[in-house]
Amino acid sequence: MFIWFSIFFIFSQVMIEKNWLPAKFTGLRLLQLCLVSIGLILFSILVGIFVRQPLFIVGSVTILCSSVISWKYRHKFDHIK
Repeated sequence: MFIWFSIFFIFSQVMIEKNWLPAKFTGLRLLQLCLVSIGLILFSILVGIFVRQPLFIVGSVTILCSSVISWKYRHKFDHIK
């Protein structure tokens, strides 16, 4: 499981830096992005329970959402330096 999460984290960082995510998702404001991320994580909990793989699905979605939020904060405050 740790290997999958490590590889998925690296893949999600590459995906974000190369702008492979839809502009509709990355163009959200920070509050909206946090709310969408919480909704996606809650939805992944439900899907994970039905598929009987909650750790795998919820962990992957959480890694992706947290990477997008982290990128958004870095991107928003780059001009302050």
